[in-house]
Amino acid sequence: MPTKDLELERRAKKLLEGKISRGYAEITVTVGDDEGVKKKLTLDEDMVRQFLSAVGTLKQKYSLPGEADVSSVLALRDVFKSEEEAAGAEERWNLIRPALEAALDGLVEMRTAEGRALKRDVMEKLDEIAKSCGRIMESRRRQEGDILEKYKKKVEELAGADADPQRVLMEAAVMAERSDISEEVVRLNCHLDQMRLLLDSDAPVGRKMEFITQEINREANTIGSKSVQYEISREVVEIKGNLEKIREQTANIE
Repeated sequence: MPTKDLELERRAKKLLEGKISRGYAEITVTVGDDEGVKKKLTLDEDMVRQFLSAVGTLKQKYSLPGEADVSSVLALRDVFKSEEEAAGAEERWNLIRPALEAALDGLVEMRTAEGRALKRDVMEKLDEIAKSCGRIMESRRRQEGDILEKYKKKVEELAGADADPQRVLMEAAVMAERSDISEEVVRLNCHLDQMRLLLDSDAPVGRKMEFITQEINREANTIGSKSVQYEISREVVEIKGNLEKIREQTANIE
């Protein structure tokens, strides 16, 4: 906007910030000409005088060649003014504000409708992730005995025929404990609960949701790295697939 209207730009930004807290917005104000109304164009002679005086000072002080001409003057910003520019800032703001408020109200209404659809979609993905967590724990409990037996055989192979059975069992139990994923699943479910609470909040939650998706992804990676079961690895892939869809939607949530 012209320098004289920077105050109007500040007011427009303030009005916008009251409606939107995240994202990028561009405001375009178009002023239409009234048909049949003649406008008088006036020259800001004071600006021209100051410009020519400054050019003369530069030439004399630094021995610079060249002359200021009409093209130089025309290149000056706001060197010409029309009659309508004589209107005060308040009058111009009173013309801009109603249109801007109506546009922002329409934007908020549209984003609210879109937000409801996004919430439903994200909630469905969270439910799918929760189901995967349930299947992971069920699979882990069902095969706990098999896992212990697997590690027992591995320790026996390493220790040889003379290995102490009690010692073998203890080592196998330690290895099985290290592969336990129950804590990671509990934390992952807690993150899902946090996400649901955010989706029910009236405050801006987009950035917080981005952070929680990172935490869920971290827990899923840990589960995948500790898992020795195909069924669990398959569910981790499902979790990460749904999480990626949530991450994409989160970018559109304020």
